[in-house]
Amino acid sequence: MTGQVSHETDGERLAREAGRAARASAEYGWLRTLGRAGYAAKGVLWFLLGWIALQLAVGSSRQSPNQRGAFEQLAATGLGRALIVVMAAGLAAYALWQAVEAVWGFRTLEAPHRAAKRVASAGRAVVGLALAGVALSVLARTGSAGSGQTERQLTAGVLAVPGGAVIVAVVGLVLLGLGGYWVYRGWTAAFRDKLRPGVDRRLVAAGRVGHVARGVAIAVLGVLLVLAAARRDPSRAGGIDSALGALLALPLGAVLLGAVAVGLMCFGVFQLASARYLEEG
Repeated sequence: MTGQVSHETDGERLAREAGRAARASAEYGWLRTLGRAGYAAKGVLWFLLGWIALQLAVGSSRQSPNQRGAFEQLAATGLGRALIVVMAAGLAAYALWQAVEAVWGFRTLEAPHRAAKRVASAGRAVVGLALAGVALSVLARTGSAGSGQTERQLTAGVLAVPGGAVIVAVVGLVLLGLGGYWVYRGWTAAFRDKLRPGVDRRLVAAGRVGHVARGVAIAVLGVLLVLAAARRDPSRAGGIDSALGALLALPLGAVLLGAVAVGLMCFGVFQLASARYLEEG
């Protein structure tokens, strides 16, 4: 029997070996370890975001409750700026971990489930990279604190094109559904499927509250986008700070915003403390 001759070039061989090394690192090596640090860094951000929102609810602060505002609170001290550097590195590693998972991960799953997991990992990679960029821009003192201005500009641009209102409405409905999904995951504690067994039940309780609060905030953001599309008014859109501000404007808004703020702080504690148990980003 004649053996097959390999026509693999040196470049193809190096690419294959690099892919194998990346997969191994993402599954049990340094990339997963550093990625967990980035996951914990996101927990710090959610906690600070909740803290800013709580101050807004009680009327003691007018700072924007968004990711940039959270980084800027840290940047007020030298130790905080050093922490931002560590967080930026962790977030970049988290983005790389999720990017590797998006390309090669979840190989043991059935095709539809594997595809869904990879798309979710790709989304988390984009978010992680964006947060790392925000951290670096705060350190460099570039950009503005913003209060959904970038999101409003983007929404205005989309609304200006043919069919733009439909696109904005669909994105809003997707966010509304995603918010509902996170509420469901919090209510049922389904998030435990990403963690190793043995997580303290108090941490699970914090995760329940936190996932529900996060889901409510994202669902409100989705509603704002749907309203912006229906009325062709980009000023109704915005970021997470706009969603939290919309809660404050409701009857008993301070109470509602305070409850969501405490929930977001719980979510931050959950992410920070559960990072060591994390099996999937």
